[in-house]
Amino acid sequence: MIDYNTRLVILCAGLLGVISGMVGVYLILRKRSLIGDAVCHAALPGLAVAFLIQVSLGGDGKNLGWLLLGAGLSGTAGSLAIVALRRWTILKEDAALGIVLSVFFGLGMALFSVVQQFPQGNAAGLENFILGKTASIVASDAKMLILAALLVVGALLLFRKELQLLCFDSQLAAAQGWPVLAIDLMLLGSVLIVVIVGANIVGVILVIALIVIPPASARFWTHSLPKTILLSGFFGACSGIIGALSSLLIDRVPSGAAVVLAASGCFCISLLLGFERGLLWRVWSHGQQRSKTDQEHVLRAIYELLESKGLAPQEYAQVRSDAANLSELVRMRAWSPSRLKSAVRQIQRQGWATINSEGDAVLTASGIQQSMRAIRKHRLLELYFSRWADLSPDAIDRGADYTEHTLDDDLLAQLEKDAIVMGESVELPKSVHPIL
Repeated sequence: MIDYNTRLVILCAGLLGVISGMVGVYLILRKRSLIGDAVCHAALPGLAVAFLIQVSLGGDGKNLGWLLLGAGLSGTAGSLAIVALRRWTILKEDAALGIVLSVFFGLGMALFSVVQQFPQGNAAGLENFILGKTASIVASDAKMLILAALLVVGALLLFRKELQLLCFDSQLAAAQGWPVLAIDLMLLGSVLIVVIVGANIVGVILVIALIVIPPASARFWTHSLPKTILLSGFFGACSGIIGALSSLLIDRVPSGAAVVLAASGCFCISLLLGFERGLLWRVWSHGQQRSKTDQEHVLRAIYELLESKGLAPQEYAQVRSDAANLSELVRMRAWSPSRLKSAVRQIQRQGWATINSEGDAVLTASGIQQSMRAIRKHRLLELYFSRWADLSPDAIDRGADYTEHTLDDDLLAQLEKDAIVMGESVELPKSVHPIL
């Protein structure tokens, strides 16, 4: 049975992951993921200053409200400094980020060394705000996180169209009169809220991992923005929950580090298995594309070999073509014998060819149709290149080889129109060079 405190920790870590992932999508699309890092580091001086103020007023420096207020004010100052440097100086954005991040982080470390000199410094628990400590979460933290989640998600939903336009074309947004600066500040404010509420769970330094890694993981699975936001929130929730449980179950494992490792695991899985940009998917799709390309080349080579002998297959009323010798096809395509045999086996599996008793390739009725479709696209491209480019026949042939597999219906219709203008047959144009 899971106790109350564990349920509270899981809820907070998962909810933090959701809002961090959703905000992070817009930061990555805006190409400003380092802004989150700068805001995280900018919050450190505020923590130390808030502690020092409490101690000077006679307190113990442990009041969570004061500490988070200090972090929020310091993070706000860092955000405004980034915007000001980028907007009113000649500095580029990367330079502004580097200056703010290094200055605020250096100031924070200097102030933390001052904090350690106070008797209350070692017991203040400020290190929890750097590396996180899920066990310290109480009901008030959960209420604050739920309120922050409502604010962040509400703002993202309310301004989703404006944010989308800003991320994909900020210049167009400015030209249309949208308040680009205000939208940018709203996005920075959302990041700041995530940093403040995440300070007690994963720490102000490592909360950037929840802002960057889940959106990066989601982009391997889909091209759709709404799906990316949902997947990013899902990966963020998984990272938060798995990391929090690991921190609770394994002694002396900081929650921030555990959450980052969990997020890294999600990223590695997405990197390998993502349906859109995953490495394995790309290798498989590249192999499929090469297989399709080789099949079209072999079908065209068989047709052209038979055509050169006066045995060109007929589109209608022919069940089988004449036999094409594989050795002649190897010389014609300048391929290795193993590659040609592999391509022939592929068209065999498609039902487009058979191998006769002498080991020669014979096109079936469907194979004849496929070969004529391949030869038609190739020769239409050759006609186009010969009309608009002063190239040798060999260069025209190679150019058509490289581009014929990407033709869509619109481009094919345009090529047919050009062939009609040139007085060529649209059904099956003649080759612009001798078939060797």
